[in-house]
Amino acid sequence: MMLWIEPAELLNPGGTRGSTHFSVIKYGETAYSEIRRFVVVRNKGAFSQCVPVQTYRRQGATKVGVLVEDRAVIYTGGEHDPPPSLLEGEGITKQALRVVTDGNETLDVRSRINFGKTYTVEHNVKVLSIGTIAPEHCHLLEKYWKLAH
Repeated sequence: MMLWIEPAELLNPGGTRGSTHFSVIKYGETAYSEIRRFVVVRNKGAFSQCVPVQTYRRQGATKVGVLVEDRAVIYTGGEHDPPPSLLEGEGITKQALRVVTDGNETLDVRSRINFGKTYTVEHNVKVLSIGTIAPEHCHLLEKYWKLAH
């Protein structure tokens, strides 16, 4: 989990949209910032390759434009806890991935992992670990990520 900042269109400078904050930065450009969750797929020394975890404004993979074939449910829970149910009309076919938490952090039941988009996260930024992929699901993480690329 980390603070993520990236360029934004001039939609709402100085305002907020959900959990996202828009700011006017140097040269009159706009950036937005939000807390984002990622799963590390590869540690590359000075940075890691990561895939994002999002709820898509609590719509899961039913959100218009989401490629369902690149998504899976990701959830926090104990070894014998079942994954959350899919949302009506979601159509996800990949097996859910369980996260073993480091503490009290939990993922929203509508959290979905996107294997189709890989981000680079430098190791010099502050992050908060919320857990690790359960050992029995690590092979799925690797398999689904490779399939999407």
